[in-house]
Amino acid sequence: MSVERITDLIVDIAKTEILPRFNQLRPQDITAKSPGDMVTIADTRAEKALTQELSRLYPAADIAGEESIAKNPDSLRKIITSDQAFLIDPIDGTNNFIKGDEKFAVMLTQLRQGNVVAAWIYLPALDKMVVADKTAGVYLNGCKIKITAKSQDSTKLIGAAHMGRFPQNLKEIARKNITKIAKNCPAFCAGYDYISLVEGKKDFSIYYRTLPWDHMPGGFIFAEAGGYVRTLFNKSAYGINDRDKGLLSASSENDWLRIRELIFPGCF
Repeated sequence: MSVERITDLIVDIAKTEILPRFNQLRPQDITAKSPGDMVTIADTRAEKALTQELSRLYPAADIAGEESIAKNPDSLRKIITSDQAFLIDPIDGTNNFIKGDEKFAVMLTQLRQGNVVAAWIYLPALDKMVVADKTAGVYLNGCKIKITAKSQDSTKLIGAAHMGRFPQNLKEIARKNITKIAKNCPAFCAGYDYISLVEGKKDFSIYYRTLPWDHMPGGFIFAEAGGYVRTLFNKSAYGINDRDKGLLSASSENDWLRIRELIFPGCF
């Protein structure tokens, strides 16, 4: 596998299929897969281009993306069991992209039998790339990154807690307790938030819905950089089959436990 070759491929496709359409979308370029779940011509074109180029580079690989999985859920089952597979999120943060907000990402995960071996997150509008390889570590725009635990007073924490999809009882608890931290600023783009975690600009993230194309790349990247990523409800390692178990990421296990109890006291 050539990590650099795939990195260049992602950047090239973002420049040809995504960025020219940023702030240039027409009404006919946007459709809804379901209420509030939008897709644009940039999503579909980028996924198609990435699929074609990855198929050329890796003819034996199984490749699927968020948009193709929406039409054919069986393609995700092939990804899970394949000896060589790629999972594509062509634009994470599509609603941001539609609004002209720069917080959107291209994400790619390489898997073997459902286990991540490499991942990429690229922020096209900011030209920021994070790459993680299980054998080589994590790099942000070519510079190696390593997370160091930085326990600090709760009132100084900056979070990315996405609470809208939680069950009502947990949502009410979280919204009450999130006021105890300095700031909660979810990007509504998992890729952007995971890069913020790697950079140390945010201290933790919390999600309820954990679709694999949204969280396999970022969870892997943050963990490989030294962070601590576990399902919120049972503190297990996140896997490709995990959905609606919640996901909390923090710089260390101690911080993870402290933040979970701060936001959801006595719930787990």
